[in-house]
Amino acid sequence: MVPLLAICLDGISWEYIRAASTPNLEDVARMGTAVECDGVVPTVTNVNAASILTGEFPNVHGISSNWYYDAHLGNEVYMDSWKYLTCRTLLQRARVRGARTLLLTVKDKLRRLLAQDTDASYSVEVPEPSLVEFLGEPPSIYTSEASLWLLRAARMEIARGAYDIIYAQTTDYIPHKHSPKSEEAKMYIEGLDEEIGQLLQERVSLSITADHGMSEKRVNVDLLRLLADAGLEARFIPAIRDEHVIHHSNLGGAAYLYLPREVERAIEVLKDAEGVELILSKEKAASRFRLPSTRIGDLLVLADQEHTFGVDEKSVYTDVTLRSHGSLHERKVPLLLNEKKSLGEEIKNKDLLRLLMEDRRIEY
Repeated sequence: MVPLLAICLDGISWEYIRAASTPNLEDVARMGTAVECDGVVPTVTNVNAASILTGEFPNVHGISSNWYYDAHLGNEVYMDSWKYLTCRTLLQRARVRGARTLLLTVKDKLRRLLAQDTDASYSVEVPEPSLVEFLGEPPSIYTSEASLWLLRAARMEIARGAYDIIYAQTTDYIPHKHSPKSEEAKMYIEGLDEEIGQLLQERVSLSITADHGMSEKRVNVDLLRLLADAGLEARFIPAIRDEHVIHHSNLGGAAYLYLPREVERAIEVLKDAEGVELILSKEKAASRFRLPSTRIGDLLVLADQEHTFGVDEKSVYTDVTLRSHGSLHERKVPLLLNEKKSLGEEIKNKDLLRLLMEDRRIEY
């Protein structure tokens, strides 16, 4: 069986690819299939990686953001474990049918979330010792080299022939720090392209997408201060929040608000505020973006392209200089296959692994 390799290039939009020299990705696009498709909202990594690995929307797999507030327990919960998934991954299902499966990630939080019942899994943060012997110690996850090391690991695993299906997810450290036309970003993308070229020299069925894009952010909005000025209390959960604050300072374009009362009044207060592009009640958010109603706030708030949401001790509006994601403006991502395939207009990044498996008639 030809091994299947699905790669998620974290934070990479077509804008990054087109700004760099990418002969190998161009070959994939020319001889295979290349489209722009939608990611899942909120456009953060945990939500989209879970969607790709399960082939489902969040209302099926259960991951609505990086954190959610469990009203029954009265706790804020960090979703970095497989126990928060509410359906099986495609790797789990294929393994039951006899396929040998491997999951590779840069950040260990994704491995903890998605690797249950795979044959093997490791991250750049927690690497496989046998590969370290061949590839050397992995670099810091806060470097461009981390993603390149991961793709080299994928190539070695393909050469070993021990797995039928491999999923590999890079990190978005460089997109968070550098714009598409910067020299740093170009060098990074060209490094990824070179590694993909090496992978294509192996006998492999390859698919590539991204979990989200990235935008330049100029102003942060403190939604809690806006509500407090109107006499309203709320709990604020930014969808992007995780332990990797060096990436994004926990400032992103999507947030959930939990209110003890006066939800409609909160909508009126926030709907015309600077930086707020869309505000939806729990019911409307769950319906429109197919989110699990038990793991989202009373309100979902999405920012426009240049704003983030975050708590600020000094001001409602604060100038910021960072690149981040979470909103609708980071939804468009690439999808590439190294085989010709006719794709429907409704194709999503979540369909990547399912497409790859269906093409090879792998049961799941």
